Amino acid sequence: MTTEQNDPKNRLADDRRSSVRVRSLLPCAVRVVEADKIDAVEARILDMAVAESEGALQDTIDWSERSDELPREVVFMLNEVRALRQQLTEIHRLVERSGQGALKSRWVTVNDRGFHYIREADEPRFEVGDFVEFKLRIPSIHNPDVLALGEVVRVEETEDGESTAVKFRAISELHKKAILRYAMRRERQLVRSQKLPIFRDDGSFE
Repeated sequence: MTTEQNDPKNRLADDRRSSVRVRSLLPCAVRVVEADKIDAVEARILDMAVAESEGALQDTIDWSERSDELPREVVFMLNEVRALRQQLTEIHRLVERSGQGALKSRWVTVNDRGFHYIREADEPRFEVGDFVEFKLRIPSIHNPDVLALGEVVRVEETEDGESTAVKFRAISELHKKAILRYAMRRERQLVRSQKLPIFRDDGSFE
């Protein structure tokens, strides 16, 4: 561990970011995973992380910065290839989504450690200790499709209904960061919107 990571101020900042959660209406799905299927879900999470990290590495290369080393025509061609890769990646995601079926939008509270939601009447009831597969689609250009393995840690009755809380047991760093970025952006946007003036019918504002 580095000196920076040992610094209490940095640890507090990391904990603050990690504790940011967002409640939003997002496409997602939760299903129980039997014990003999856990390895398969973990393998899919790992494969997605490998594919997305390789794609992100290629897509972030701006060949224009190498114009001093390469001919202009080559730089143009390489940037075109990069753009084509990005388009193909998006097409691949769309094909995968169509094959998996549409995710149903629901209210869910999520951060990079887990999530909780209110179970609807037609949904299966989970027990504490159950393992579940969690699919989530967030508004993001990079890594919009999140896949995680979670464990049910709490099921309780609330005023709104039966609340189920799940802690992530397997999730890629890319997907954790994608959730965290979305939660922090959403929180900042909420703060900004609360500061906007409210206009009255007479033309004045609060």
